[in-house]
Amino acid sequence: MSDSEKTFTQSELNAAISQTEAFMVNASTTRQIVAQRGALSGTGYDNADTLHNVYTDYGYPAELDFSNYMNMYSRFGIAKRVVEIYPDVCWITPPKITESSDQFKNELDLIIERLNLWQRLKGLDTRQRVGQYAGFFMRVKDNSKPHEELKKLGAGNSLIDMMPLYESQIVPLTYDKDVQSERYGQPVTYQFKPSAEGSRNSNETDSVTIHHTRIIIAAEGADNGGIYGVPVLQSIYNSLMDARKIIGAGGEGFYKNAAQSVVFELTDPASASQNAALLQAFNDSFDDWMRNRSLRGMWTPGLKPTVLQSDLANPKEFLAAALSDIAAGSSVASTVISGMQTGRLASTEDSKSVLSTGQSRRVNWLTELVKSTLDWMITYGVLPASEYKVEWDDLLALSDTEKLTNVGLMADANQKQFNSGGQPVYSAGEMRDKSDYEPDVDPDLEDDEGDQGVGPNDEIIAE
Repeated sequence: MSDSEKTFTQSELNAAISQTEAFMVNASTTRQIVAQRGALSGTGYDNADTLHNVYTDYGYPAELDFSNYMNMYSRFGIAKRVVEIYPDVCWITPPKITESSDQFKNELDLIIERLNLWQRLKGLDTRQRVGQYAGFFMRVKDNSKPHEELKKLGAGNSLIDMMPLYESQIVPLTYDKDVQSERYGQPVTYQFKPSAEGSRNSNETDSVTIHHTRIIIAAEGADNGGIYGVPVLQSIYNSLMDARKIIGAGGEGFYKNAAQSVVFELTDPASASQNAALLQAFNDSFDDWMRNRSLRGMWTPGLKPTVLQSDLANPKEFLAAALSDIAAGSSVASTVISGMQTGRLASTEDSKSVLSTGQSRRVNWLTELVKSTLDWMITYGVLPASEYKVEWDDLLALSDTEKLTNVGLMADANQKQFNSGGQPVYSAGEMRDKSDYEPDVDPDLEDDEGDQGVGPNDEIIAE
């Protein structure tokens, strides 16, 4: 092998080594960029996708806090619908409190009327769905400061008000750090910020420290014993942003098309450089003319106007995809959320699904919320001690039309059975029961065993 051959081979090897080193540097840089992009999310998304960060790519917030949820709830109708639909459904009728004490009943009735108890509870329920929790500030007359522990109160008007507050308005200030305490890890005091986001009265600016005994916390989904639940908009926030962008882009696109932007083609391009100042003056004059819509004509010597138009893509499929994810994350059918926006009304099955979820929510979550409120009143003497139960009516109960339809089907079944030579399937009493009518009973015709009416073989003895 000649020297020239050895020199060429060595050069080729050196070039290959240089290329490899450059590749390794680029790969290391790429990994650092991906890691940095993933770190921006603050949610560990880079562990799910090592090459992309959809939060950054699609413009989603890296982290979500109460201000994100409140802004979405207050300024986007679909988000507002998701938050309020179940409070609206569940509180369409108030619960029934069955008690063992007349005094308890009378005192509770006064509180319900004086403080509008059920409406306040609905407000608390709605607020806690926006953030991680919400709280009742129980304002009382006890001659103590709000930061002091609440003692036993007297019955009657000792409870002044029940203020439902958003998460931003009632913030934990200190915590119980005693491991042996029953309230270990729970807030001891809260900071009340009257003018915080969500407040309807911006004039209240004084911050107040409140002891936990004066606060009732509501946090749906807080199954670990803490005060932090799961915001209803959290899992669907990205899709809500997509839907808002699609709707906003459609409106903006239509507006810009309707504005009819005009461009002017110079019929003598050679004179453009010679008349640059004149062209700039013309552009300024045209902008002024466009702002004054009362003018309907304009002279453009040597210029050929062209109206710019663009065809907007139909976003129906993209919006439907966003609504499907919103429906899945909120347990509300997309037709119930948006109605005719998707081109069809909610079906009977979709409506019944909402009512079924609402009934389950009543029996479980809202029963506990009502109990925690009444128990607080009993504990601090606002209500007398008494056993009680919280009961709800059935959201899935049939309407009068549905009941009569069922009775009609029962009558049809009887008719078919009779035509075939058989005995009726349903009695008149069963049919009246299905329609929620009281049994038609003649006391003079009842026998000793409580049978209604008389049978075909029974003898009627005149008195």
